[in-house]
Amino acid sequence: MKGKVYRILIVTTLAALAGLLALQVYWFIHAYSIQEEEFDKRVNLALRNVADQLLLLQNDSVARIEPIHQTASNVYFVELNRTLTYSALDSLLRTEFKKHEVYASFQLAVYEHQLDTLLFGNFYKQGALSDADATCLGREPVKARMDFSITFPDKRADILGAMKFWIVMSGIFLFILAVFGYMVVDLSRQKKLAEIKADFINNMTHELQTPIANIGMASEVLRAVTPTDRKKAMRYADIIHEENQRLKFHVEQVLQTAQLAECKVNLDKKEVNLHELINRVLATFELRLQARQGKIVKQLEASPASVTGDPIHLSNVLYNLLDNADKYSPANPQITITTQNHERGIVVSVSDKGMGINRDIQKYIFDRFYRAPSGNRHDIKGFGLGLTYVQSIMQAHNGRVTVSSEENKGSRFDLLFQNI
Repeated sequence: MKGKVYRILIVTTLAALAGLLALQVYWFIHAYSIQEEEFDKRVNLALRNVADQLLLLQNDSVARIEPIHQTASNVYFVELNRTLTYSALDSLLRTEFKKHEVYASFQLAVYEHQLDTLLFGNFYKQGALSDADATCLGREPVKARMDFSITFPDKRADILGAMKFWIVMSGIFLFILAVFGYMVVDLSRQKKLAEIKADFINNMTHELQTPIANIGMASEVLRAVTPTDRKKAMRYADIIHEENQRLKFHVEQVLQTAQLAECKVNLDKKEVNLHELINRVLATFELRLQARQGKIVKQLEASPASVTGDPIHLSNVLYNLLDNADKYSPANPQITITTQNHERGIVVSVSDKGMGINRDIQKYIFDRFYRAPSGNRHDIKGFGLGLTYVQSIMQAHNGRVTVSSEENKGSRFDLLFQNI
C-alpha cells in the first residue's frame, strides 16, 4: 500500500512538472504574440503618420490614406500613389520611427505604383536615426506615382531581444524545473535500488542460512557418531563438504559480480574448444538433473568450435544458464544446448520449456540483483546476479548475450562469440 501511494505521488509530481512546463511554454508564446502585436501597431501608426505627412507636403489634406498592408509577418506595404521625394521620405521615416520607439533595422524599398519596378532602396541599421545611413537622397526622383514598403529582416530576433529579461527568467525557471524533475526521478530510482538491495539481502540471508544450518546439524550428528560407524560418518562428512561448496559458490558469485562492476576481473584467455567445455560442464550438471528426472539434449554442430577466452569464466557462464533453465522449469526439466556457426562467429544456445519470461520484464533481467517475479519470494533460489555475470563476461569476451522468451513456453539464451 505504501509503495502504491509513493508511486501515485511520483506520477502526480511529474504530471505537475509537465503542466508547469506546458504553462511556461504557453506563457512565452503568448507573451511573444503580444510583443509582436504591439510592434505591428507601432509600425502601422508610424507609417500612417508618414503617409499623412507626405500628403500634407503636397497640400493634400483630403485624400484617403489606404490601410497599411502587411504582406508578410515582417513586410509592411504603403499604397500612396503619389510622387515622392526621397529625402522627405527618409526624414519622415526616421522621425516617426523614433517617436513610436521603433529602433529595429529595416529595408526601405520604393516602387512604381501598381508595378514591381524598384525605383529606390536603402537599408537602415538598428537605431538608424542619424544621416549616416542616408544614401543618394539628393538624387532627383523619377516622375512617377510611387508606393513604398518597409521590411524588418530581424523582426523576430528584435522582439526576442526586447524580451531578454523574461527569457532569462524563463530559462532559470525551466532549469529549476529540470533539476527538480531530475531529483524526483533520481529519488524514484534510488528507492527502487534500495528495494532491490533489500530483496538481495533477504535472499542472501535465506540462501546462506540453509547450508549453514545443514552444516551445523551434520557436524552435530558427526560428533555423536561412534568411531566404528564409518559409513554414517562419511555420509555426514559428504553433506558438510557439499554445503561448504554451496557456500563457496554463493560467496564467489557475489565477489565476482562486485569485481565486474568495478572492472577488476582478470581474464586468463587461451584457446578454448567450446564442445569440450560444454561436455565438461554437462558431466557435472547432468547428475543434478537426474534427481528431477530431467534431460539435456545436445546439438553441437559448430565447426570449428574454438574461441579465445577464459575457460573458468566461460564454464561459469554456461553453468549459470543451465542453472536458470533448471530452476525456472517445472518437474522433469527439458534443456537443449546447441552450437552453430554464425556469419560473425559461433552461437551457443541454451533453451528450456519452463515458465518463460514476461516480455515487459525481459529488459530488466540483466540488471544486478533483479529477479523475475515467481510467486513466493524464496521458492526459486538465487541472488539475481547470474545473468548480470553472464552479460559482463560475454562483453569482456567481445561477445553478447540475448534472450527470446514467451510466458509458459520457455526461454532461449543465445551467446554470440564474435570472430576477432
